[in-house]
Amino acid sequence: MSTEEESEYQTPPTCDLLSLLLQNRHPTGAVNEVWPNLYIGDVATAKDKSLLENLGITHVVNAAHGPQHIDTGPSFYGDTDILYHGVDAADCKDFDLSYFFTETADFIHSALSHKGKVLVHCARGISRSATLVLAFLMIKERLTLMEAVEAVHRHRNILPNDCVTTSCQNDENKIFKWGNKGLQSVANKSCVKGSQSEKMASHKSKTGTKINVTKAAEESRAVDEYVTPGGYELEKILNRGSVAYTNVNEVWPNVYIGDEQTAKNKYKLKTLGITHILNAAEGTWNSVDTGAGYYSDMDIVYYGVVAQDVPTFDLSQYFFSAAQFIKETLSNPQNKLLVHCVMGRSRSATLFIAYLMIYEKMTVVDAMEHVKKCRRIIPNWGFLKQLRELDMQLLEERDATEQS
Repeated sequence: MSTEEESEYQTPPTCDLLSLLLQNRHPTGAVNEVWPNLYIGDVATAKDKSLLENLGITHVVNAAHGPQHIDTGPSFYGDTDILYHGVDAADCKDFDLSYFFTETADFIHSALSHKGKVLVHCARGISRSATLVLAFLMIKERLTLMEAVEAVHRHRNILPNDCVTTSCQNDENKIFKWGNKGLQSVANKSCVKGSQSEKMASHKSKTGTKINVTKAAEESRAVDEYVTPGGYELEKILNRGSVAYTNVNEVWPNVYIGDEQTAKNKYKLKTLGITHILNAAEGTWNSVDTGAGYYSDMDIVYYGVVAQDVPTFDLSQYFFSAAQFIKETLSNPQNKLLVHCVMGRSRSATLFIAYLMIYEKMTVVDAMEHVKKCRRIIPNWGFLKQLRELDMQLLEERDATEQS
């Protein structure tokens, strides 16, 4: 798309997209190649290892990850060379799938760049998985929303949930709304340079000075100029570029954030020199059920947090106790710490960010920016809210200390 075309592009109206999705529908099978080396399929495909081997699949994106959906995970593919990426998404109109667009697009792009083959699947392969593929095509391949839909629809029937069809004829400007919210904004950001949606919102400090959140993340500012960003701005910070996802990364001197695979690989732990482990997903549901007994044959100090990776879970109740464990561990320069959960992206990342805020005196923006330079992280929106509240609490306490 040329610069002139980009400036003139408008997200198509409801009728055009819905008409395209519903026309020429025909049986397309369990799995289809919708882009070179990129496949969309259903749960049966994802669980058929022989089929995956025949297709040459090297990477799997599960758009319905979790025990309440399709509970495969990296362990399911442990006897293969497949790399796994899980998105714990519900197929309902209120679920915000856009939160996962950037990291999933990065995962797919990295796989294809290294001559891999990717299967993106959900239960039926028509809604959640299709939405993530469309987002990838817009973010990485620079297709418009209409072009992405056309490209995929040629090979597979897709129908992301809750297509809004009412009042199509009476309101041509009504944008096609996906139940998995946010695809429209990705389309606009990918196709319209300088769009307002790309600009970070500004906030006023106590003195009335406007602070751009992007600059606040990139520059060291005095505490009296800083205002805790809103949840949307924090999500934008997370989505604004990061490293490729790997099993484990050193995010601070002698501190690693990793996944379940790392936590259970004793040889890897010995290689890294790990002496302490903080399991941010202890328990039996959507968790890593290791415990101190698992490491009884190793010289490892274990600390477990029973937490669920759902927005309604109050992880903040563990912020100070986990931070204290991290602080005590790092007080000895010979120690090395692994902080982990299932994927090493949400619960574990949130607890370490809280440590940086509590003991390293970082703002939530600085802490998030630091960690995401080293590791792909994506705390759920409930955890982001709790980190915002911690940020405001700490700022208030520090202001009170300075004034006393």
